[in-house]
Amino acid sequence: MGLNLYTVIERLKSKRKIFVSEADFQLELAWNIRELYPEAQIRLEFCPDFAPSMRVDILVLMDDRWIPIELKYKTKAYWKVINGELFSLKNHAAQDLGRYDYLRDLQRLEYLKENAPLFEEGYTVFLTNDQSYTKNPRDPDCAYKEFALGDGATKTGVMRWGERASAGTMKYREEPISLKGAYNINWQPFSNLDDSSAGNFFILVNRVK
Repeated sequence: MGLNLYTVIERLKSKRKIFVSEADFQLELAWNIRELYPEAQIRLEFCPDFAPSMRVDILVLMDDRWIPIELKYKTKAYWKVINGELFSLKNHAAQDLGRYDYLRDLQRLEYLKENAPLFEEGYTVFLTNDQSYTKNPRDPDCAYKEFALGDGATKTGVMRWGERASAGTMKYREEPISLKGAYNINWQPFSNLDDSSAGNFFILVNRVK
C-alpha cells in the first residue's frame, strides 16, 4: 500500500492550523507521514547523487521506492496567539516569484521521474494565507501571466515571462518552465483562524505520477 498524501494532509489539518515557517511545515508534514506510515523512511533536504545541486524537501522511501515532496509556504503578514503560542508570520510578497517557484518544483519532480529509477510518484504542496495566489491576475498582460495559479487553471507545456518582466524580477529565474504533464490548479481550504483575509489558509497539491 503506497502513500496517500491527501490523507496525511487531512490529519495534519486536524492538528495544526498554522506554521511559523516553511521548515516548521516541512517537519510537521514529515512527522505525520511517519506516524501514519511507520514502515516509511523519511529524508529531509535529500540530495540525489545525479543532481548534486538539488535538494528535495521531503523524500519518502516506501518499499524501496522514492516519493519526493516539494513544499512552498508563502504568507501575508499575520499575528495570532493560539493556546498561548505567538505566531508572527512575515509578509513574503513577490508573488510572481512564488508562482514561478511552485511550477519549477513540478518541473524538478518531472526531472526526478525521468532520472531516478526508484521514482514511484511525487507531490508538490503549496500552503498560503495570501489569497492572491488563488486568483487569476487582474491584468491579462502582466509579466507573470503564464505562471498564474488561479483556481481552475491547468498548467502544462512551456511557460515564459511576459515582455514586461524586468531583469531584476527574472534574476536566477530566467529560464522558461517546461512541463510534460498537465496539472490542474485546485485550491482547497486548509484552516480558518478568524474573519480576516490573512486568517484563512489554502492548500494546493499536485501529483506527478
